[in-house]
Amino acid sequence: MHYLFELNHPKHFHQFKNLFDQIIRNKDSFDVIARDKDVLLALIKENKIPFYIFGKRGNTIISKLFSVPKTLYDYYRIVKKIKPDVVISKASPFAAIIGRLLKIPTVITPDSEVVFLNQLVAPLSSLTITQRSFNRRLSKNQKYISGFFETTYLHPNYFRPMKNEIAEENLEDGEKYFIIRFIGWDANHDVNQFGFSTKQKIDLVKCLEKYGRVIITSEKNLPVELDKYIMRISPSKIHHLLSFAHLYVGDSQSMATEAAILGTPSIRYNSFVGKNDMSNFNLLQEKYNLLINCCSFEDVINYSEKIIRNSNARKKWKEKANTYFKEVGDTNKEMLKLINAVLKKK
Repeated sequence: MHYLFELNHPKHFHQFKNLFDQIIRNKDSFDVIARDKDVLLALIKENKIPFYIFGKRGNTIISKLFSVPKTLYDYYRIVKKIKPDVVISKASPFAAIIGRLLKIPTVITPDSEVVFLNQLVAPLSSLTITQRSFNRRLSKNQKYISGFFETTYLHPNYFRPMKNEIAEENLEDGEKYFIIRFIGWDANHDVNQFGFSTKQKIDLVKCLEKYGRVIITSEKNLPVELDKYIMRISPSKIHHLLSFAHLYVGDSQSMATEAAILGTPSIRYNSFVGKNDMSNFNLLQEKYNLLINCCSFEDVINYSEKIIRNSNARKKWKEKANTYFKEVGDTNKEMLKLINAVLKKK
């Protein structure tokens, strides 16, 4: 059996990477087709995985629209050459279209109810896999896994945080540090949405650095005065850094969940927060008490200082994360079982 994985974001690499290992153990094979986005290609190269590039992601709606014909052609050419038995992606319209054209089954794994594109792609796909908390029915071929997709790479069965992996940050033993994540807000589903303003970024750093060291990871260039806080280690080691942090604050969706289930106090701030927020973030806050969703910057500051001043916060968060992992199974095995069931019907 030959699997093709489409990757458009660093998270997609992390989500599927343990499936790669299972596929090889099963004596099957896989290929990767990737978009030139953020640090994605660096992650793939660092892990010595061969890949095909099917386009560079534009930064504006206009540039994305103009790039569609060439991207679609490149995608078609690569898939026709590889001849996979199935194409697996987050929720790719390219895979859905080319899959239909070449009669290849496609599997998508959307995790956000607010992304309108999911509603268009799901009916064209052979299988839609979502988290059990997902509160929107996208297609008749929708199946569910027990945990969040971040569990596929952060479950203790697959991930062990190691301090030697973050040595480049030159942290002293016991040094208190905080991770801040700023995203680019240029994805299709981010239109009219926002996170931290430039002033808020500066004010947040000024607040946190009174209590410890600040480390920033950002998709976009930062104000010059924040350059000295930029993360030094390879992006592939970010989860080790997150695991030992005393606090995570950011406007990212993915990293907020990653920090939370790693047992690091996690604060999320962006315009999605509110009564129509995505189900997974509500569940993380209301059921597991692992995430704090903030609607205002003032709340971000207040909750940050409250957590930092609580010497027991990290211990409590680790305990709650352990409870979460005990509740969910091996999401990688669940996903591969669902994918292979589609192939048996082929």
